[in-house]
Amino acid sequence: MASQSVTDHVEQEALAFALEQAGRSGSIALGGTLVIALMAWPETGPWAAIGWAVASGATLLTRNSLMRRVGEHIDSPRGMRQANDVLNLSSVVLALVLGALPMLFFPTLGLELRLLLTLFFCCWCAAAMSSIGARPRLYLAYLAVVLGSLAVGWLRAPGVHAAYVIAALFMYGLVLHVFSRNFARRIAEGIAIRAENADLVRRLSMANDAKTRFIMAASHDLRQPLHAISYLGGVLSRPLEPQDAREASQALLVSVRALDKLFSAILDLSRIESGAVQPMLTDVRVDLLVARLENDYRPVCMSRGRRWQCQLERATARSDPALLERVLRNLLDNALKHGGDGAVTISVTAGDPIRIVVSDTGPGIALHERDRVFQEFYRSRDSVGAPGLGLGLSIVGRLVERLGCRLQIDFTDPSSRTGARIELDVPIGVEQPDGEAPIVEDPDTAPDVGGLRVLAVDDDPSVLQATRALLRQWGCTVAVCSDLQLLDEVLEVFGAPEVALIDYKLEDTRTGLDVADTLRSRFPDIGLVIVTGESDADVLQMLKESDMPLLEKPVSPHELRLTLSLFRTAID
Repeated sequence: MASQSVTDHVEQEALAFALEQAGRSGSIALGGTLVIALMAWPETGPWAAIGWAVASGATLLTRNSLMRRVGEHIDSPRGMRQANDVLNLSSVVLALVLGALPMLFFPTLGLELRLLLTLFFCCWCAAAMSSIGARPRLYLAYLAVVLGSLAVGWLRAPGVHAAYVIAALFMYGLVLHVFSRNFARRIAEGIAIRAENADLVRRLSMANDAKTRFIMAASHDLRQPLHAISYLGGVLSRPLEPQDAREASQALLVSVRALDKLFSAILDLSRIESGAVQPMLTDVRVDLLVARLENDYRPVCMSRGRRWQCQLERATARSDPALLERVLRNLLDNALKHGGDGAVTISVTAGDPIRIVVSDTGPGIALHERDRVFQEFYRSRDSVGAPGLGLGLSIVGRLVERLGCRLQIDFTDPSSRTGARIELDVPIGVEQPDGEAPIVEDPDTAPDVGGLRVLAVDDDPSVLQATRALLRQWGCTVAVCSDLQLLDEVLEVFGAPEVALIDYKLEDTRTGLDVADTLRSRFPDIGLVIVTGESDADVLQMLKESDMPLLEKPVSPHELRLTLSLFRTAID
């Protein structure tokens, strides 16, 4: 709930509370006017007492009737204004009617009756705290009229006690005003807490709905590649012709990539929510970054029979190049997946801020769905049946917020209400000279790591088996260890490793850092790489601050090979 809506809600609830309390106290106040009239009767005469009582009672009844009527329409802004006017005006009128008795008749009353009536009116003012005390300004005006009328009455009455009584009335009114301010603050805090709790319940309900959607989507989308992998594993377990083996291997790789993509999206969202992903802001040549994306997406787009359009202006933004690229890739993937059969367009327009637009010619995003497409696991009706868990735009929304960008959605063709046009405004940066923009190079090379002696330490045997197979395919000499108690025995047979790939979270109480310290004490020149699936932001920050390279699971073969090549270069 936004801060403005919370403020409006607190104001509305406080007003409703004041109307309700004023109505409840009205019947008690009628009895109070009767008691005061009976007390004043003997010295003011029957007509004066009856007239004051009738006027006070009529004012109370009219006030209660009006407040009940306006209280039924308090949900609207106009109703709130009317309720405020009725409460304020009726309270001041009631104070004037009540104050008429002491102001007009105190000069004719004896000292004892004046003191007794003053006590009753002071009690009346204290009782009014329950009805209008939550509105300090109105309560102060009410006190000023009632207690002021008492003060005027005492000034007009004979005797030498007026100054002392007026001073006491002033102090009493000041104390009640202070109490009313504290009372109003407590009421507002209570209403705000209740509103926040209601909002929390709403958000928890939405989170549960998201979990339900996730389970429903995951039951199909995650099982599909696993199902294929299971079949392909059975195929590859038997002797095959070379052509059949290649086809099965390629199909297996496609399934593994699909599974990796799904799990990576879930892990990315978890890491963003946990605060593990923090932008590293720098000056980025956005036009060069988008030009690189064009090289990747133009062939894909054209292979599907769709047109690709790219319009670039030279522009330098202040952003994190990796995270900004991730945002744009997710938007382009979404345009390719759900953007129909027409063109996919991306453009960069220089300015302050820099505007990046990704648009397609698909069905577009309906107005009622635009606030929901950035929720995790949400999938519109048009995307039901398409692959994926509905996390792409959710990740976009989280990253855009952290990068300080502004994102808005519109139709590509507003007249026909078709196509999705997503505008991303990125803060402007400092212009970079040609060739100096910090754009990461496209890593297409496969460095040679053959002959490298690698030790892999992990408590998961399947991970060790896959690691050993992959490293041996690259020509590495490999030793694996899943039980740390056998580490000395493995090293005695294998000898001195040049590089160790160590999982951070191991089965026993030791961590990968403990194993790294042990290996470094025995082999001072060994290269150490920590591999982890941790999502805890503190743990990740601690690992990043160490002097060892960090690989976060799932690790792609290319990323692993690049990391190992660093140690091969150092050894050579």
